[in-house]
Order: sequence, then C-alpha cells, then structure tokens
Amino acid sequence: MPILRSIRLVAVTVGLLWLLTAMVSTKPVAGALQQEDPIFGTIPAAAPVVENYDFECTTGYYSQTNSIGKPIFAPIGWQMTILNGAPTVHSARIFFAKSCDGSAHVERINGIDSIVIRAQDLETPPEPGKPFDVAFSQRISATVGGAYSFSGWLFSRCGGSATPSDCPKDVYIAKMLGIDPTGGSDPTADSVIWTENRRNFWENGKRGGWQQMTVSATALTSTVTIFARVNSPFRWHGNHAFIDALSLVRAPVAAVSAPAIVTGTQVTVSWEGLLNDDIANIAGGTYELRFDLQYRPAGAESWADFQVDQPGPGSAIFTAKCADPTYEFRIRSRAEQPPAPAPAGAWPNHRYASIWREPISVLFTTPSLPPVNSEPVEAPGPFRLYLPQIAKQTQCQP
Repeated sequence: MPILRSIRLVAVTVGLLWLLTAMVSTKPVAGALQQEDPIFGTIPAAAPVVENYDFECTTGYYSQTNSIGKPIFAPIGWQMTILNGAPTVHSARIFFAKSCDGSAHVERINGIDSIVIRAQDLETPPEPGKPFDVAFSQRISATVGGAYSFSGWLFSRCGGSATPSDCPKDVYIAKMLGIDPTGGSDPTADSVIWTENRRNFWENGKRGGWQQMTVSATALTSTVTIFARVNSPFRWHGNHAFIDALSLVRAPVAAVSAPAIVTGTQVTVSWEGLLNDDIANIAGGTYELRFDLQYRPAGAESWADFQVDQPGPGSAIFTAKCADPTYEFRIRSRAEQPPAPAPAGAWPNHRYASIWREPISVLFTTPSLPPVNSEPVEAPGPFRLYLPQIAKQTQCQP
C-alpha cells in the first residue's frame, strides 16, 4: 500500500506540474497578444508601460547642449527634440530649488517635480522671450489594432508670472500631446495625431492654471510613440511652460448597434462600452463611462450629434427626416470622474477617450404601396374625366 500511495502521489504531482507549465506557457505577454472581442474589436492584451511619466528628478535627467552651446537636461526615459530656438530645459525642482531635495515653490501637478521649458533671454532686453519648440517622446510596446488613450497635464505662462498678464491677445504658447500610431520618432511627421491647448495661465481676469489634455489613437504597428510638446512661436518676455503627470492606458471601448434595415423612418439605436482594467483599477478612481453618438446620411462629409454625454449603456429612438435613405451612426466613449459634489476620485484627474468607432449603416425603406390602377374610371354624368393614379418618388434631402 505505501508503494501504491507513492505512485499515486507521483502521478498527481506530475499532473499538477504539467497543468502549471501549460498555464505559464499561455500567459499573455505585453505587446504581443491581443483579444478579438466580437463586440468591441481588438483589445490590447497588456497595459502599456511609460517610464518616468512624472518627470521626477529622483528618477534622473541627462544632459544635452542647445544651439547656443548651453547645457539643457531631459528626463531619463525620454528623447528630447529641439525643433526651434535655444530654450532652457530642466527639472523644475533642481532649477528652482537648486537640488532634487531642495525646498522651494515648484510648479507641479503630481509628485515632487515637473519639467520646465523657458524661452531664451527670458527677461533680457532687447528681445526677451525668444520663440522655442521642444518635444519629448517615448516609444511604447503596443498591440496592433488596439486603441490607446494618452492624458497629461501642461501649464504655460505667456508674459511671466505677473498678474494680470500682459500677454498680447494674438500671442500664445501651444501645449501639445500626440501619439504616432506607427511608432515613429519624428514629431513633425504627418502620422502623429495631436491635441493642442493654447490657454494662458491668466485669462479673462482669472487664473487658467494647469490644463488636462487627452489624445487617442489605434496602434498600426507593435509600438506607438507618445509625445509631450510645447511650441512658443512668438517672442514675448517671460514665456515658459511646465509638463507633468503623463498617463497612457488602453482606451475605453464602445460599440453601437441597430437593425441593418428598417421599414419607415424610425430605428432604435443601442450602445454599450467598457472601461478596461487600466482605468478601472486606478487607485481611488471613481471613473465612469460617458458616450457620444453621431449620425449622417451615407456619403455626407460632416457628422451631426445624436446623443451627447450619455451615462452608461442605453438606447434611443432615431427618426430619419425622410424615407429611403441610408444613415450611418458612430460612437465614442470617455472615462471621466464625476465632478463635485461627488466624492473626490483619483489624482491627478486624468480623462481618457476612445477613438470614434467605424460607423454602422441603417437602411430606411418605404412600406409597399398598393397596386396602381391604370384603368380609367368612368365618371357619371355628361362629362368624363380620366384621373390616372401617379406614384411619384422624390429624392430624400435629410
């Protein structure tokens, strides 16, 4: 009996080892596997990983030289590209507090640091605040066909920090976030998808402060490149900017559905979506999905809003303006935390958007007409009138 027990124990042990080996061999690998969902399409298998997303001096900076021979400093993990000018670039904490553990007021949105970009000759006559354009980029492993959402916080000061600001109305500093879905490293490439914010820190008699920005894209290769960029195209004294708290996640997903063919002029359009684990698992997060739906007659150039900022999954009745056209519907979702007085959520308060999904089509058909009577009708009395029945169709003008 002891021998039989030993044989059984060995057999069970071998079986468990085989099962564990199989489980390990099928574990998803970041950037390599993907899930094809029948409703939502391609969902990346693993969360993207961004190095030094807070530009912290504790992680470190490396030095370069600008066009006038002065040292500038880029955060480790990021490639810095100077597209115009000779600005000062540095860790905000090291620049203002003189060291990473120094004490001073440092503009930041998270952690202890941010990156600061200051115009050449910031306040030095005769031409203070010279133009500059600086981009930081990082390549990230991705799943082909998967959608990614990039969020970040940027802050610009035209005219220095004095309030009220004397920045001229037509002078701006463009804060930019971008994604290159092809994985390229050139911030000037046509493949980069950008979002831009030109708000100054002081507008209409009040502080504008830090600006949250979001851009989304679908990966076309096994890597995507993210960009954080500040372009100050005008000369004005005091021009400088800060970048902090960048976040790249698998984008929320959404889907819209409706019958492909309906009779009459009305159809029920339904929608649903998912946050994705990257967003749902943010510590302290109170994220919820919001949906935007648009429509257009098939072939039209522009879209019109159908449903805007709808919470959660739902449905609505769409009424066509006339019969016999084909309409298209598209959808996107946004992951946001409810504003006050709702309980405070995760900080920094990132917002994540999906891409617009490929549209679906709905054909509106006309109910069948009764057969046309082509025989003349003889009217009573001395006069005879021939009134043929005519079925006239006109082209729909939505």
